[in-house]
Amino acid sequence: MSIRPTPEQVLSLAPDKAAAAAALPLAVPAAWSAAGCDDGAVWGHFVATSAEPYQVAIDLSDDVGGPAYRCNCPSRKTPCKHALGLLLFHAVGSVAPARRLPFAAQWLRGRSAQSAVDDSDDSSVSSAVATQDGDLTADAGDTPLGGGSRSPRADFGTPDPARQKRQLERTARMKAGLHELDNWLTDRVRAGLAAPELADPAIWDRLAARLVDAQCAGLANRVRRVAVKVGRQGPWHEHVLEEMALLHAIAVGAQRTSALPIDLADGVHAATGLTFAKDDVLQGVPSSGHWIVAGQSRTREDRITVQRTWFTVGPQPSIGMGGVPGEARPPTDTGSKWAMVLSFGAFGRELADEYEVGTTIEADLHWYPGGIRLRALVGRVEGPPAPCTAGPSPTTIARACADAGWAASAEPWLERFPMCILAVPAPRGNGRWSLTDGTGALAIDGGCRRIAELVAVSGGRPVVVMGEWSVDGLLPLTLFADGQVVGL
Repeated sequence: MSIRPTPEQVLSLAPDKAAAAAALPLAVPAAWSAAGCDDGAVWGHFVATSAEPYQVAIDLSDDVGGPAYRCNCPSRKTPCKHALGLLLFHAVGSVAPARRLPFAAQWLRGRSAQSAVDDSDDSSVSSAVATQDGDLTADAGDTPLGGGSRSPRADFGTPDPARQKRQLERTARMKAGLHELDNWLTDRVRAGLAAPELADPAIWDRLAARLVDAQCAGLANRVRRVAVKVGRQGPWHEHVLEEMALLHAIAVGAQRTSALPIDLADGVHAATGLTFAKDDVLQGVPSSGHWIVAGQSRTREDRITVQRTWFTVGPQPSIGMGGVPGEARPPTDTGSKWAMVLSFGAFGRELADEYEVGTTIEADLHWYPGGIRLRALVGRVEGPPAPCTAGPSPTTIARACADAGWAASAEPWLERFPMCILAVPAPRGNGRWSLTDGTGALAIDGGCRRIAELVAVSGGRPVVVMGEWSVDGLLPLTLFADGQVVGL
């Protein structure tokens, strides 16, 4: 039976002060999913740091060569910050007993089997291996806490109380802000959407400012966007009620992320406004291939200009043994077909177009965590961009709507989703237009100001349209027709 370590003992195992400092904020429920422990081990999924969750397990038993770590993160430190964070989480008694997760059970069985093999080996061979490797472990990545050249350093300093205090204060602020948001929503629904105060912009502004103070900037921006819909023409009551329901879902989910599936918890974190360090994102496994720059849009949020650049999978020629190009193949990763790269500019400062619409780049895209893999960072880029006037491969309207439905089911608070369809613009009456094909029709967003150009380029024939879908319809961004790329 193992003995639970104290926080001070855990921090004394850190390879350096940076690892110990990075581990402190990870010893919170929001950082872990499916965490559990028993007499011999502790395990869990670390969330909100990569496109895929990190699988962390720690062998605490004394009968298999001493406690050891297992984490599939790319860090070369032993133990890594995730293992230290989980062990700290366990040290304060916050990990409940549970059945071992499959990855942890398999790893621990392998260690037990290897220990049995090691015990049956000749002592001289074991001594030689121990001298060469510094310890006896089942895997090269497993690191015992005792013995060999990797023994822990007991003289490591105490944790930084100032940093720990800041982390606790931020958590308290966020919880208070989320609780206040949920109470505010409850009061608004109880009073009814017809209440006069709902149309007062100052009420919404005060709520948004309170969320900013609580470091929930993502929710603050969403509150401002909901406020704009109040009193608009059409069924604005339905739209506002839907948005308020989503705000309620995010507020409640953000306080219970440890009980959510990993991907959903990541999406809640992002919707709340928690930021992810670029270095952590770039450590994830990328999707490599040729990507078409399909469209670009800009919106204003408070005093910030947000630019979305949409990438989609492009043709990637494969070269056979004879040097003859083969059939087009998809990227090496089987992940998302679409990727969104965000750029931000302060008020009054023009954003640079780093990627030109209608070109193709060969690059690695690294994904932000979330319920769906959509936002990404561009990593390694091979060579200059090449023109791609043919554009991306379009789908039918029915298929595009099915994809959008899948995305909305994975992240119900999703506000826009990319589409590329082959369709014909058709009038709906009252100055409104839609895009149609043999499988259905999509209303064009009333915010589109270049309908005439869209109709003229189409000439009554199907045209490839790339755009952003939202509850207001499809906002066309780019047309691909007759070898030309037309930005809208």
